[in-house]
Amino acid sequence: MISLSALKRDLEISRGLGDIIDVLKTAAVIQFHALQEKEKPEPLFLEDVESCLGLLLSQETTNPFFMRRQGKPSLIVLMTSDEGFLGELNSVLINTALEQKRSASDEIVVLGDRGARALEEMDMAFSSFPGIGDEINTADAERVRDYCLQAYRSRFGRIIAVYPKFFSLGYQKVEAAQLLPYTAPSGSDERTTLNLEEDMIEPSARSVVESLIEIWLGYKFLDIFWSSKQSEYAARIMHLEGSTQELSHLNHGLSLSYFRQVHALRDKSIREISASKNLLGKK
Repeated sequence: MISLSALKRDLEISRGLGDIIDVLKTAAVIQFHALQEKEKPEPLFLEDVESCLGLLLSQETTNPFFMRRQGKPSLIVLMTSDEGFLGELNSVLINTALEQKRSASDEIVVLGDRGARALEEMDMAFSSFPGIGDEINTADAERVRDYCLQAYRSRFGRIIAVYPKFFSLGYQKVEAAQLLPYTAPSGSDERTTLNLEEDMIEPSARSVVESLIEIWLGYKFLDIFWSSKQSEYAARIMHLEGSTQELSHLNHGLSLSYFRQVHALRDKSIREISASKNLLGKK
């Protein structure tokens, strides 16, 4: 049986840990709401670019950005987090990225030091970029985009992004989204063909596709960065909330054990005093 002093010490440690977790949770909530207040990528712009690309799909069927190139390896862009309390999320992201590998020639580009260290421990070959910071900017997304476009043009036949997709504070889902070759999203504009007698493409359909893909991919990565960062904060809040509940149950159990022993010691003391009085009275 645990001694009374040990129970008291454990109870004090548990309560102190609960205070620390409450502070961390409050900080995560503040960060989450601060991010929500910032200007996000405009979804209508992305839809307009996708609508333009959809019009060109039927005319540029042999364009490398549209056609499937069998036999070429895949480039997997993995978004991991350097935030605390997100080891489980990083594990799911890494496992999902590894599931996307179809051959030994496939390569992984990882964002985040913790993801890079995990892949190093697994003896996996990879390239790396810094993780997504608190200040999300277009320049960071464009650096990843430029790397991916150059890699796609030179040797890869498929680019996939693995990231946590944000739906709400309580729900995030790890997504493996194919970025290239480009395919029109479901529910896109019904007008999917061009009339060459009525529609003019300058300077050429191929160069327009190149420019649109560059714009679209940069904006897509920016959108993925935002989704990933929101998911990080949300997952951290939910993890800390779960820890708070577990500590609450632990504190309840420790408190019961502590006061049970206190009452037992008091009862024992009362019985011993009563027994002593009885013995003295008999004398």
